[in-house]
Amino acid sequence: MRFASFFAGVGGFDLGFQQAGLTPVFHCEIDPYCQRVLKRHWPDVPLHGDINTLDPKGVPNAELWCAGWPCQDLSHANAQREGLDGRRSGLFFALTQLASIRKPRWLVLENVSGLLSADKGRDFERVINELEEIGYLGIWFSCNLLSFGIPQNRERVFLIASYRSELSYKFYTDSSKLLGDHKARKASGPWGEARSELPEGIVSDNPLLVQRRGGFGYTKATGFSPTLRAQTGRHQGGHTDRPIVCGQKFDVERVRETNGIPRGLDGRRGRFIGNAVAPPIARFIGTRILEIERRMQSDEQLDDSAMDRLDRLGIGDLIRGT
Repeated sequence: MRFASFFAGVGGFDLGFQQAGLTPVFHCEIDPYCQRVLKRHWPDVPLHGDINTLDPKGVPNAELWCAGWPCQDLSHANAQREGLDGRRSGLFFALTQLASIRKPRWLVLENVSGLLSADKGRDFERVINELEEIGYLGIWFSCNLLSFGIPQNRERVFLIASYRSELSYKFYTDSSKLLGDHKARKASGPWGEARSELPEGIVSDNPLLVQRRGGFGYTKATGFSPTLRAQTGRHQGGHTDRPIVCGQKFDVERVRETNGIPRGLDGRRGRFIGNAVAPPIARFIGTRILEIERRMQSDEQLDDSAMDRLDRLGIGDLIRGT
């Protein structure tokens, strides 16, 4: 299955989807530094800059489009957030305009959890209404990196939609647990076994990257790091047992590891990693969609085979009503 990646950043969606078995055929990303990262790792994939200048015909054929569209106007970190009326987060509508013309079979979208509360929930309703208006049915879920064994408390919202079909509804079908089955723990009382809130191995004594109001730092506390957020200014002071003092070099490797991005797919600045879709989540979504596609193709082949047998019996046209 082929996919086109919009607002691609440094390629978190792309890496996860590739690990699942999908093939990237197109990138759209305006940031020059992210463009260099994409061209380094996917040199043969066409790359376009500004989505506002993108001709729909310039997007190669792809069964799936993915997009983690800009979150700045939706994020809780922005006290003056304008929601979908903002200049950056409003680019969602530039994407849907393109999708309404090209009609990929799947749309996979990502944004911050603030999408659910922006404009008292009306912005999320606008997203759903817009997708329905251009022909997409789907499901949505919020998930945390903790659910994937990554020691970072980072909640994101994902929307999975399919064009004029109910394929996306199958995303939940035959899944005992959406984000994987974690090791059960014993629980007292009549409940028997219960699932741990954290996958096994999350909590440890290893130093973890944490972010405080003043910047980033490390802690030996048994826990996990909070969401990584962009910082303004040059101050990187933290209030931890191992603070990063002002002017000390920021450890990008630590940010990369905490966000689940492998070595090599990162840059000199932590914000590009913090903005990236976590590859383990993208891999899970891509794997699930491929399962649905394969099952759909298998069912179609069974249907065709059954009709062939009916044709050989001379009753195929009767079944078809012709």
